[in-house]
Amino acid sequence: MSLERVTITIPSETLEAVRQAAERDGLSVSAWLSRAAEKAAKIETGLAAAEEVLAELGPPTPEEQAWVDSVMDLVTRPPMDGSTSHHDAA
Repeated sequence: MSLERVTITIPSETLEAVRQAAERDGLSVSAWLSRAAEKAAKIETGLAAAEEVLAELGPPTPEEQAWVDSVMDLVTRPPMDGSTSHHDAA
């Protein structure tokens, strides 16, 4: 994997929150931001794919939507013990 250096501008409060999160995770700020950006890019890719499918197939039925909502609730719920869940390990 090749790495590139970039310069970004973010609010001071956001940077402080990132520093604290990176420290909690035992990562550098750069590694933490890289991981966060990778996760965000995967989410955006998934959303774009979902939009394509919906455009082709039409909206889900109420039953299908209820199933999707229940799955999303399950996978986005924070772990009860505060540990990192399996879906955050990517």
